[in-house]
Amino acid sequence: MRLGKRLWLIIVIKFIIFFGIIKWLFFPNYLEKKFDNDTQRSYYILEQLTKE
Repeated sequence: MRLGKRLWLIIVIKFIIFFGIIKWLFFPNYLEKKFDNDTQRSYYILEQLTKE
């Protein structure tokens, strides 16, 4: 059973690394780059959600 636990640990570590890299490459923090503070970000999000 020790081998199984070790293999699951390796699989979990690989998934954490894989999804961390995917998030970093494909989902950049757009709002942080475009706006200076939280107030501007919240107004932008509110505007985008309430557009007709």
